[in-house]
Amino acid sequence: MAKKEQQAQSPELVQTKREWIESAAYFGAERFEVAGALFSETEQQPLAESHVKSRLNKYKGGV
Repeated sequence: MAKKEQQAQSPELVQTKREWIESAAYFGAERFEVAGALFSETEQQPLAESHVKSRLNKYKGGV
């Protein structure tokens, strides 16, 4: 039997709404775009990078 190798995955980056807005350049976006995409999120709620990317993509008109 072949053993399944576990791939080491780095943990996903998690920051608050304010921190993501301030680091908008990380996504190649403007701060107002990130703020708009995360409008419905609370200020202190921890948000994962994948969630922010998804919301930003939808905000900019992506599917």
